[in-house]
Amino acid sequence: MQSTPSGAKLLRKLGLAAVGAIVAGDMLGSGIFFTPGQLASIATKHWQVYFIWALAGGITLCGALTLAELTSKIPESGSSFYIIREAYGPFWGFVKIWTEMLIGGPASVAGVAIIFGQFFMALPASGAVTSPSIVGVFAILFFAIINLMGVQWGGRTQIALTSIKIAALLGLVFGSILLAAPTQSAQINDPSINAAGIFGMLQVIGLGVSAVVFTYDGWIDVTHTAGEVSKPERNLPLGLTIGVGTIIVLYLLVNYAFLRVVPLEQMRTAPTLVASAVATKTFGPVGGNILTGLIIISIFGALGGLIMTIPRLFFGAAAQYKIAIRKDHPAQFFVRWLSRVSSKTSVPVGSILFSAAMSIIALLSFRSFGRLANFLVVPLQFINILLVSSIFRLRTKNTHGEGFRTPAFPVVPLIYIAVMAIFLVSAIYFNPVDTLLGIAIMCAAIPVYFWINKKESKGER
Repeated sequence: MQSTPSGAKLLRKLGLAAVGAIVAGDMLGSGIFFTPGQLASIATKHWQVYFIWALAGGITLCGALTLAELTSKIPESGSSFYIIREAYGPFWGFVKIWTEMLIGGPASVAGVAIIFGQFFMALPASGAVTSPSIVGVFAILFFAIINLMGVQWGGRTQIALTSIKIAALLGLVFGSILLAAPTQSAQINDPSINAAGIFGMLQVIGLGVSAVVFTYDGWIDVTHTAGEVSKPERNLPLGLTIGVGTIIVLYLLVNYAFLRVVPLEQMRTAPTLVASAVATKTFGPVGGNILTGLIIISIFGALGGLIMTIPRLFFGAAAQYKIAIRKDHPAQFFVRWLSRVSSKTSVPVGSILFSAAMSIIALLSFRSFGRLANFLVVPLQFINILLVSSIFRLRTKNTHGEGFRTPAFPVVPLIYIAVMAIFLVSAIYFNPVDTLLGIAIMCAAIPVYFWINKKESKGER
């Protein structure tokens, strides 16, 4: 593991509560409000809904438990970069950070920001705002300023926002149980699926998990802040487990509340209006406004988590390249700027500003969540597979002692790798245009890496 150079120190001020809040906050966005309706077009029985959500959560937990071991052993800022670099060598470490800086990081932030802007425009007070993109830009700038004030400000903001949105979502869940009358509806009887027997069931599970699994996305982001987590060998594994576990339970509760109030066959006919129907039946005419506010808070919190965590990944890699690239190399100015830490607030100011700028550029370039998602999904999932698979190489090296151990190894990491590999192939097949653009930008890392390697006199060879 390469240590952070002296003079570029971040402070370990994030405790277990902040780690858990970042994990849960980044995962809990807008997907839970719309995915249940999408799943209704696939599932035919209530138990299938619960099974698919639990299965997708279990797959996510497999990845989280694997990464918990890796990150607790290499608790650096941008630890995922260091993990891949140590497991597979400097070339793949460079591909990782190149992909995150130009694709994964900016597109993730921009995608959440554009959704936030779209829902914000639905509020009565948004009359003077001209477009969702403008709202998204201001939201990015807001969180960038919060994080420039110090890591404690960012951590406290995430704890507050995550607490508010979980409490509000639970309010909708238990409000619907107490205030809305349950529906009496038969399960959907789809002969085309029932007649297919075990193969039909496998089809339901495959399509259902594909629809649900990315609603759980975001759990990896907390590892970028590993260099600022106190007692990382304890708080990172525990925070990842608590955060992911909380979201699994919460999603199952939400689906129970939705199915109790809105029949499965009604979900099929109006999949995007399921959450709205639940809110209206629970709280009456004001239910729609309550739901919109809840969605906005959820998306806002997820955006804040991304803007807090992603710059730490850039900082961690830049701090390493700062000592690996010779001082007169053209790239030296850029990595020095990215690895700059404020003497007053002890935050990576250069990386925060770079991340905000790249996210705004991505937002104004694509202006569509769908295009942004297609652009980032293959490169990002490829890197995630590489990251989780690192456990096999690092366990062989065994250079970091015992500490936290992934349970049921090697089954747990293999489950995550296999499922994500299937989704990676399907994404290329079904969305080739923007997907191939993201792949092309990722592949551009190859000549850049060898250009840097050829020019330098020491370091990454």
